[in-house]
Amino acid sequence: MSSILGIDIGQNTVKIACLSGENSKVTLEAIGEIRTPKDEDKEANKEKLLTETGKVIKTLLNDLKIKNKQAMVSLPEDEVISRLVRLPPLKDNEIMDALRFEAETFVPFPLDEVLIDYEIIEKDDAGRLTIFVIAARNDLINNYLKLFKSIGLELLALESPAIALRRVLKLAMPMVERVVVVDMGDKFSDLFSINKNNVYFARSLSVGGESLTRAISLNLGLDMASAEEYKKAYGLKEDQLEGKIKNAVMPVFNDITEEIRKTLALFVEDIGKPAELLILSGGGANLPGMAEELTKVLGIEVQVLQPFINIDMSKGQFGYNLNTDGCKFSLAVGLALRSLV
Repeated sequence: MSSILGIDIGQNTVKIACLSGENSKVTLEAIGEIRTPKDEDKEANKEKLLTETGKVIKTLLNDLKIKNKQAMVSLPEDEVISRLVRLPPLKDNEIMDALRFEAETFVPFPLDEVLIDYEIIEKDDAGRLTIFVIAARNDLINNYLKLFKSIGLELLALESPAIALRRVLKLAMPMVERVVVVDMGDKFSDLFSINKNNVYFARSLSVGGESLTRAISLNLGLDMASAEEYKKAYGLKEDQLEGKIKNAVMPVFNDITEEIRKTLALFVEDIGKPAELLILSGGGANLPGMAEELTKVLGIEVQVLQPFINIDMSKGQFGYNLNTDGCKFSLAVGLALRSLV
């Protein structure tokens, strides 16, 4: 029975999911998270931060008693450049040259400093191509390679979060074709549009759970720890605390909503049909009242992603209520599902 580690390195935590697969059955072997080292000047202290991140990953692997050495890791969406590109009919050996020419219009770095990858998602009757293109800086990739070599893990691949999350959707809700996903992290929220298991759009927003917490802290004069507790307890519920928490976070919520609205409109433009569902994922997905408020404002059904719905969890107690908190492990699960679904 083969098993793979999915490692999600976030801004504040590292999350790991270890999955195994046999005869189309996916089993959860281990799962956990650990806080990442803090450094206000990450650019100036990259080497130190890399070393410290490696140490916490090793600590988590030891705590979880994970012996497997094969890992899938996500690149941060805010450091990945992606676009949907349409090309005329081309031979396979002509595609990369054409994409590098196109990339000059949207990659903000010299092309000799980036690695470009792509996936053909559609080829029409005339042979015209629709391609999802991803570009990442070589130094970012090299840092990750260095990190995982230092802790003795075999890095199978580095992936965009969008590619990993679509595997979770395929396993958890195979009957749904057209979705927009909002993956809410601490500092960033990522937006993806997915049609028939193909990624059409991916974008990172510099707003996340911490933005909501900070809004509560500033509006109600609370420290960040207390504001975080109030956020988790009351969220966007209008009938709680006279709606004070909801009123505090509404400007940030409205900013997120406007970006989702644009993504939903772009979905129709790209696909020709509206999205069937808006899916919430990540640590901020379970904010009380979030799904209901988005449904009311956007007029689309909203669901919180349940990544473990078709995964066997009978191996033991994992220390989490994965029926309610599982959404924060969605990216780690999607990474670990590579070659299993």
